[in-house]
Parts: sequence; C-alpha cells; structure tokens
Amino acid sequence: RITGAQLSPGLRYFGQSLSGGQDLTQDGLADLAVGAQGRALLLRTRPVLRMGASIHITPAEITRSVYECQQLGTFPHDLGKAIVCLHVSQSPKNQLVNLQSIVTFDLTLDPGRLSPRAIFQETGTRNLTRVRELGLKQNCEAVRLLLPECVEDSVTPIVLRLNFSLVGKPISSLRNLQPMLAVDAQRYFTTSLPFEKNCGADHVCQDDLSISFGVSDASLKTLIVGSNLELNLKVRVWNDGEDSYGTAVTLFYPPGLSYQRVTGGQNHLQLRSLRLTCDSAPAGTQGTRSTRCSINHFIFREGAQITFTVTFHVAPTATLGDKLLLAANVSSENNSPKTSKATFQLELPVKYAVYTVISSHEQSTKYLNFSASQEEGSRVAQHRYQVNNLGQRDLPVSIHISVPTELNQVAVWKDIVVLNPQNPSIQCSSERTAPTESDFLTHLTKKPVLDCSIADCLRFRCDIPSFGVQEELDFILQGNLSFRWVSQTQQKKVLVVSVAEITFNRVVYSQLPGQETFLRAQTELVLEKYEVYNPIPLMVGSSVGGLLLLALITALLYKVGFFKRQYKEMMEEANNQTVPENETGDPQVAQ
Repeated sequence: RITGAQLSPGLRYFGQSLSGGQDLTQDGLADLAVGAQGRALLLRTRPVLRMGASIHITPAEITRSVYECQQLGTFPHDLGKAIVCLHVSQSPKNQLVNLQSIVTFDLTLDPGRLSPRAIFQETGTRNLTRVRELGLKQNCEAVRLLLPECVEDSVTPIVLRLNFSLVGKPISSLRNLQPMLAVDAQRYFTTSLPFEKNCGADHVCQDDLSISFGVSDASLKTLIVGSNLELNLKVRVWNDGEDSYGTAVTLFYPPGLSYQRVTGGQNHLQLRSLRLTCDSAPAGTQGTRSTRCSINHFIFREGAQITFTVTFHVAPTATLGDKLLLAANVSSENNSPKTSKATFQLELPVKYAVYTVISSHEQSTKYLNFSASQEEGSRVAQHRYQVNNLGQRDLPVSIHISVPTELNQVAVWKDIVVLNPQNPSIQCSSERTAPTESDFLTHLTKKPVLDCSIADCLRFRCDIPSFGVQEELDFILQGNLSFRWVSQTQQKKVLVVSVAEITFNRVVYSQLPGQETFLRAQTELVLEKYEVYNPIPLMVGSSVGGLLLLALITALLYKVGFFKRQYKEMMEEANNQTVPENETGDPQVAQ
C-alpha cells in the first residue's frame, strides 16, 4: 500500500486514476502512472535481482585416516577446500546490463552444534564472513577447511551453510534507481561433507552384532526385593562383521523395575569415550517395559567391543514372582539379517525382604521362690512375647514357642496354654519334644539353666495366614510352675527358659541382612528355694548362754577379790571422816 503522504504531503485524491504496463523510462521495466488532484506521478519499477550459490568441497568425503584416532597424532588435519560460487541475475531480464550490488555472505560449519567438528583455516573458527561487490557475473572463491581434533561423531556429515544479504548500488544514469533483492529469493544454501564408510567393495555394510549381559556383582545370586534397591547389569556388545551404524541396545524388563542410569562405557577398539543415551518406553500390552540405549554418533567398527553398566531401581514393594526375566537385543541401521547372537536372556531367582521381630515382654514372670514346705506346690507363671512386622510386605508366618514340661519324668510346667489377646481366633497346635542331652546333672552343675536341651518340652506352633505391615501381636504362655522337680537338680536357684521364634517360607522370603537375630527370643524365670528357720531355740540358747557368761564373770571377780577390796576401801574412808570431827569440838568447849 502506497499513500500520497509518502510521496508529497500536499497530494489530494492520490490514486484517482491509474495507467500502467508501459515502459515510459525506456529501461525495459514497466512503469505505473498515478493521478492526483492537479498532478500525475510516475512510479518506476526497481530492478529485481536474484542470487544463486553453489558449494563444492574436494575431496568429496573425509577419509578414515584423517578422522579416526587410532593413535595420538598431530592436529589439525587438512580436510581440503570448499569452492563457493555466487551468481547475481535479473528477474525478469531487462535492458540494464551494468547492475552492481554489495553482497555479504557468511559461511558456518556445523551450524546448530555446540562444538564444530571443522574450522576455516583463514579464521581458525567455524565462521567466515566476506563482503564482495558483484555484477551480473559468477564469482567463485576457495576456502580451506581443517579438522581441529578427533571426531566423536563420524556418522553425521559435516554441514557447511551459506547465508547472504544483498544491497543494490544506485544507478546514477537512472536518477539513482536502486536494484533490490527479490522478496522470495532463497537466502540460505547448504552442502555436506560425509565421512568415508568402510563397507567393502559392494559399499553395503553387513554387520554381525552380538550381545550378552549379567549381574555386575558376581556375589548376587538371588535378587532380594526390598533389600537390593538397585540392580546393575553389565552389558557387552561386539561386532564380528563390517562397520555398524546407528547401533542401539534395547533392554526388556518387568514392572517393578525402572531405568535409572547408564555408566562406564568402554570401547575396546578406539581411543574415545563412549557416550550412550537411554530412553525408556511405557509398558506394552504384556506389561513389559523397555529401555533403548543408543550409541551416539559412533561407528561400531568391525571387531569392536563395548561394555557398559545399566542400573535399574527395584521398587521395595514390587511383585516379580519367583524369577526375574530380563531380555536384550542389539540392532543397527544397516538392516542386516539378525542372528540369535543379537538377543540375550537372563533369569535371576527372586526373594522378598521382610523384617519381622520377636522379643520378650517386660510383663513376663521373672522371679519365683518357695520353701521346703511348699515343695509339693506350684504357682501360676507366664512368659509373654511380642511380635512385630516392621517391613513393607504382608506375609504368612508361624510362631513357635518351646517350654520345659518335665525333668526326669517329674512335672515342671503344667496346664500350659498360649493366648493371643489381639486375635483370640488364632489356633495353636502343640507337640512334645525329647531332650538332646541325657545327663542333666552335669549340665546343671556347669550352668543352672533348665531348657529344652535337658528337659522334655512342649512346642507350640501358632500360624498367622497374613501378618500385616506394622502389625503387632502378643503371645502369652501361661501355666502352673511346680517346685518338686528342683530337688533333683541339687541347686537352690535355677533359671527356667522358654524360647520363641518366627518362621516363614525361606524359599519366598528373606529376613533383612543383619536382622536374623530378631527372629528368636527367650524369656528367663529365676526359681529359688529358700530355708525357713525357727527362732525359739535361738532365743532360748542365747538367754542361757548370756546367764552362764554373767555367772562366770561374777565368779572370776569374786575369785580375784574384787568385791573384798572395795569394801575395805569404803570402811577406811568412813573412819577418816569421823576422827577430824571429834578433834574440832574440844577447843570450842574450853573457851
């Protein structure tokens, strides 16, 4: 849209008449006459230019001897030269033949990449800018390319991009008419420099890929879900065929496992670090998950071998059955026929970690005593055990409690029952067990402990079909503890011990490492016999002995004249007091 104000502020009714399609200026371009009030204006057509570009690089590909780093060498390496040709033309053609324009063109190597794989010799960087004044003729220039260091990505070709800007020079003979670049002109041109492929005489790469993997920790024979939070797989891939392109490894695993990371890539043929990119896909129709690990920009050479470690997170509450099935395959973009070596499977036995604890309750009977007169009697005693499931999984368990009931055919604990306050419906069965040692006296002499090694015992078994997470149960062993059996032990104090333990299916479940001791507990009861003494003989004997001792002391004092000397001294003292009184009274009378 052209307004009259753009041409002259005083124009009125600009565009009330139009006349075009004629070359009024004799320059071969159509002109447009526009009428206004009292005036007519001639709008000239500017020459329209287009520019074509071509880029040719020689040699046409990068040889393996240049880009491979089998041995450390000197860099940079020469990649050849790129010939850039620019040609400015008119569109459409006209009678103007001496059109000039200023062209600025920029060359960029590997645009879009963080680090370029090639540089220009002239600038030492990925960018090169030149400014030229061009006519309507082709102009060609050469630039040299260098490879500054070892190339990691030798699969994707190196891209050389050209973009330009064009400004037409005013034509003085045509009142400074200025050519312009066509609005729809192409402004970007690219070419690529591929890397040489080693695919034999037929130029078709036939790779022969193989894969195998195993658990990184050789000591891990069984996966303990809930204890082993990570599973590390050491993957090995090798190529017995020609060069492989776009090589990728896909791992298949069940829900409950999730991909975490890949580490430790090693290439046993080339002196470069291996970079892998892994992406996980959602579970498929059969619930199997997959993770695809691609070898980024890396040609998997003939005879090459790589190893890397893939780490999976194992959910503590996962349910994987009794075996973990893992599978993997290796593929490439070569489209070579697959063989059985390109797939691999691994089965790993699975158990589930549990954390169950049994402990002796503080409310258990800890001490009883009796006298000789009570030897035929008994007292009620109880051993109480507390059972907890501190793990993250429900499981069926059995509680076993063993208690001594007879010693040498003499009853120890009678009328025994096992009670469960939280769940009275739990049924407990029992069976008798024989002692493992026959000489109980020798055992008690060394250690006064009565347990199932020397006594006949009753072993209770209480089955819990589902022991819930964070559930707590109490089991109370209660009965009458008799005293008669103590006399045959020849001990006055004996520890009566009961033992309780938790059992479960060891094929399916495993107690957390280091927590095995909490599957067993015992309660000790001290039973002591005391003597009852009669105080009367002691009192009588003490009194008689005291009197005899007093008589003996008195007789001894009399024998040594203790009592006679005392009397004589008293008499003499009395006589001395009487004589002075008589002497004092006589002189008074004389006066």
